Amino acid sequence: MGEVPEMSQNSAMPETVAGPEDLSLVLSQIGRGKLAKTRARMANSTEARIFLELGLSLLQDDLLLHTGPNFDQGDRSRLFESLSRERILEQAKQRHPGQGELLSDDKYRYLWERKGRYTEDLISYLFRNGPSREHLTEMQRAALDLLPSASLREIIQLVAAAEVQSMLSDPITSLQTIVQAAMPSHPKVRQYIQAQYELLLPSWANLYEQVSVAYGLRLKPGVTWFDIALLFNAVVEGTLVRARIDRVEARLSNGEGVLAGAIFLMLPALLDGLKNDYSLMYAKDSAGADGPEEPEEPEL
Repeated sequence: MGEVPEMSQNSAMPETVAGPEDLSLVLSQIGRGKLAKTRARMANSTEARIFLELGLSLLQDDLLLHTGPNFDQGDRSRLFESLSRERILEQAKQRHPGQGELLSDDKYRYLWERKGRYTEDLISYLFRNGPSREHLTEMQRAALDLLPSASLREIIQLVAAAEVQSMLSDPITSLQTIVQAAMPSHPKVRQYIQAQYELLLPSWANLYEQVSVAYGLRLKPGVTWFDIALLFNAVVEGTLVRARIDRVEARLSNGEGVLAGAIFLMLPALLDGLKNDYSLMYAKDSAGADGPEEPEEPEL
């Protein structure tokens, strides 16, 4: 195909908005055939972000709230099929009244000349790493803020409960799970999973190391912090599969949340320095159950 012609001088360029991440690194189909500088401006425009958010919102309606398909009525799977340009523009009118010029049919066609290209960019937008990094930063801040006052048992319980609740309340992670299961070989899905392991898990490993060292814990021989991150990640994913069905985290017979309970059972095989009762373990620089450090005896 030849290059798509640039908009005429009478057509306004997309309005660029500041965002948490540069979407020109995420969206590969927007403005195909146009100059790289123009495509970058289009990717970070207000209308592009809104059109993509509307697509995710429609996917939530179709995939998370939808109870079908009703095969008796001849319905088919609704994965991406329902995301017509007309439906997105109708949602734009309903959710963004007064922005008809910004979210017009012409603006949509200028950004994505074909539905397939919009769908590809929507998948990239859904699986972008920015939200996962933000979530990790929030969990790091929460865990480190707890260190001065929480016992090891408390910090594991609180952080595990917060992680499950955060994931359950975030429809994006649910959408990612559905699309990942339906399209495991899609390049963007595979790229996202790769990035999770290569970029985010090492950061989780660093957090686990920080917390463990603060409580005086050491790795057992043959275990790495990345091993721990990998194991904990597998438990988190398994916990969420059940939790999304029940809408709450499953509980063990002793009342413990299944994620915290699994971590408690795994720790003795991974770390040295544990006490029998984790509720008696406090960070080294806090005066907990271990009590404040005894003053040194004066030298004679």
